[in-house]
Amino acid sequence: MTEVPEHLLARSRARRAGASGGGDAAAPATTGESKPAAPTSAAAAAPAAAVEAPTPEKAKPKLPWVEAGESRRKIPVWAVSALVALPIWAVMYATTNDPQSPKVAGPLTTGATVYSQCAACHGASGGGGVGPALSGGAVVTAFPDPAEHIRWVMLGTAGYQAEGTATYGADGKTVGEAGNMPAQLGLDSADLLAVIRHERETLSGETFDAAAWDEAVTTLEADENAEVAGKAKEFRAIVDGWKSLAPGS
Repeated sequence: MTEVPEHLLARSRARRAGASGGGDAAAPATTGESKPAAPTSAAAAAPAAAVEAPTPEKAKPKLPWVEAGESRRKIPVWAVSALVALPIWAVMYATTNDPQSPKVAGPLTTGATVYSQCAACHGASGGGGVGPALSGGAVVTAFPDPAEHIRWVMLGTAGYQAEGTATYGADGKTVGEAGNMPAQLGLDSADLLAVIRHERETLSGETFDAAAWDEAVTTLEADENAEVAGKAKEFRAIVDGWKSLAPGS
């Protein structure tokens, strides 16, 4: 009896096993390259894609004046109360404060202003210069009577020479000897008398004497020089007004 080779027997057995439903025998042979396994059910249940988190917005830079305002020191509480009370105080101050009385320049103040035109010759304080000194009692000594003082200032050197008067003052000084005294007839009457008072009182220390000035006006009103007498008519009201003023006005 002829013996069947072993490899034929094995092939026969494999065919029979396949015919009877054996899966292993019918499975095709692998070629050596493996395909990737299909995703499992757990992987399929996972979210398809993770939701991306929103990117925070970048802070915008603050404007310089906004930053300065935020960093500035705030008004303290006590200062707020003071600011609230300030308008109230202002109203009370304005309504309860008495208005100041207007200041009116007196004859001595006016005389000092007018005398600034004479300072170039007689010195700012009456100490003398081109013209004679007036301070320290000098002008009162030269003109004890205010009438003679006023007359000399009104007419000056030229006026005395024109009327033929050779001397002036208590000590009889020669007209023109000590220089030229400009006439002041054109000066306002109030300013003329004011500068005389400034020279006699402020510079030379005399005390105002209303009676002496009344007498001086009377003398000038009767003066032989028409210019002097005419000007003197305005002096009376001025001197009467001085009598109501406080001393040193």
